[in-house]
Amino acid sequence: MHVRGIAFSLAAGLVGWAFLLIVGPYLPNLVDHQDGFAPFALFVIVILAARGMAFRVVEEAVLSLDSAFYVAAAFCLGVVPAGRMVAFTLTLDALIRLVVAHRRRPGPEAETEALAYVLYFGGISGALLVACGWLFSVDQVVHAEPATVAVRLVAVAGVFLVAHYALQGARLILFGRSWRSYVKDIALPGVIAEAAVMPLAVLLVVLYRPGQQLGFLLLCATYLLLHFVFSRLRRTSHDLAQRVRDLETLGATARTLASALELEELVETVARETCRAIPAAEAVALVHRGSERDTEKLVVDSYDRDGDHFARFTIGRGTGAVGRVVVEQKPLLIDDLASSDVAIGGGAGAEGVRSWLGVPIFMAGGVEGVLAIQSRQPGAFGAAEQRLLESIGHQVAASLQNAHLYQMAMVDSLTGLFVRRYFDARIEEEIERSKRYGTPFSVVMMDVDDFKKLNDEFGHLMGDRVLRSIANVVKAQMRGVDTAARYGGEEIALILPRTEMVSAYNQAERIRSAIADQKVAVDPGAGESEVIGIAASFGIAAYPESGAQTAEDLVRKADKALYRAKKTGKNRVELYWADEPSDPVAKPLP
Repeated sequence: MHVRGIAFSLAAGLVGWAFLLIVGPYLPNLVDHQDGFAPFALFVIVILAARGMAFRVVEEAVLSLDSAFYVAAAFCLGVVPAGRMVAFTLTLDALIRLVVAHRRRPGPEAETEALAYVLYFGGISGALLVACGWLFSVDQVVHAEPATVAVRLVAVAGVFLVAHYALQGARLILFGRSWRSYVKDIALPGVIAEAAVMPLAVLLVVLYRPGQQLGFLLLCATYLLLHFVFSRLRRTSHDLAQRVRDLETLGATARTLASALELEELVETVARETCRAIPAAEAVALVHRGSERDTEKLVVDSYDRDGDHFARFTIGRGTGAVGRVVVEQKPLLIDDLASSDVAIGGGAGAEGVRSWLGVPIFMAGGVEGVLAIQSRQPGAFGAAEQRLLESIGHQVAASLQNAHLYQMAMVDSLTGLFVRRYFDARIEEEIERSKRYGTPFSVVMMDVDDFKKLNDEFGHLMGDRVLRSIANVVKAQMRGVDTAARYGGEEIALILPRTEMVSAYNQAERIRSAIADQKVAVDPGAGESEVIGIAASFGIAAYPESGAQTAEDLVRKADKALYRAKKTGKNRVELYWADEPSDPVAKPLP
């Protein structure tokens, strides 16, 4: 919590209001003008209208070209009345903005900060105006020559703007902004823009007549028109700059996604690139049908930015907000889930979520998934975020399709393990990585014991069930960086990066034990069906421990260890040592 910034805002606001209400009326050389209610009402309306056209220059500040009217009001209405009018008007404006923003930033910390700003903004602005008016004896030059009025007005405006932006800078620095960025992003643009409309303030003062408001009204209309044009140009410039940034982001995202062929790599790329493109996104979910093309369930790959955590789970196709996006085939933006009848479903990071935005991912003319972002802040996303997320979604669609095709080409349909071609490519990569960085890795060759006998006795369908059961055990025991491939018929090969031979032995032993605990039903549809036990033998060779120079040599040595496991009793793990003789015998693990 920004205690110092809030304390400064409260203290400055209280001092400002005390000066306006207590000290101000007793300052010398200040005489209240008695012009009736109409001029005050006109100034209030114009200032509120100008505040309504304010635009945000940075997250912490908005710019409204209304300082010229504050200074003009001091000359036309009298310094003290003008100061009180400005304080009242700005406080009213800040209160309206607080009510509007309440839904976007709930919580006691945000409300305390906002209320402190309401007290500060009106009180300090009104007090500064009165102080500057007293300093330059504004009430004494109201009916002076136009040139004298112009010089005095410019002096008052200059001191007022410098003092106002200095206090605002001190406040924002206490909230964490640096002086350099404040001056560059807020103070200089603000002072230059406000100074540009000061000539209109001079005209207002020179032409002001309490009983003749037509000229005043025309000048007010001109001022508001200029403010509107400036505001629209600034917004257009901001939108154009945002579009350029979006295009740059999309270009970088497209280049990154184009290189992601594996589904896991694609999920990570999409998550990180989306968070980078949309900073308000605290979590990202890529929802898709998966490589199995399930028609009833969707795979949710979620990423929690704060915890840098990935998770995967499945949901029904019509579940929650995702289901609505899939069914309606259009984006869904929920500003506040607390007041919505839509649920987003479970998964990591779902607790406390307030804002949710999801866009459909179209492939082959239909919705094949959803790209969603979420935040714990209500109203965190708007039209700009939706437009950018839709553009990212279009790119994700092509990449997701490529990843599915790649996975279908590289994954064995029976076991869900990679195919031999993928294994051959990966082992070459690991050897190159090991040579470059000096990190070891191990290769494990495993073979189902007595598989031919099992096929002959129970049939090939039973053999398929055994292979699927073993593959599931292998996948459950592997780390995310490991690779498992169906090397041949009943033979499975593993690549264990950054793993020495002893560690590889421990991992292979866990897999062997888990397989030995498996029981496979001979006829799953027959109720009390006969079940059989299964077993597998393992051979391990490590790089560079085994002395192998090539991928082919490394696999051959792991195969030698596997052959020894078969010859010495099956259902066991054997290692290949670099100092083994040409006709190796079993060597115990040290």
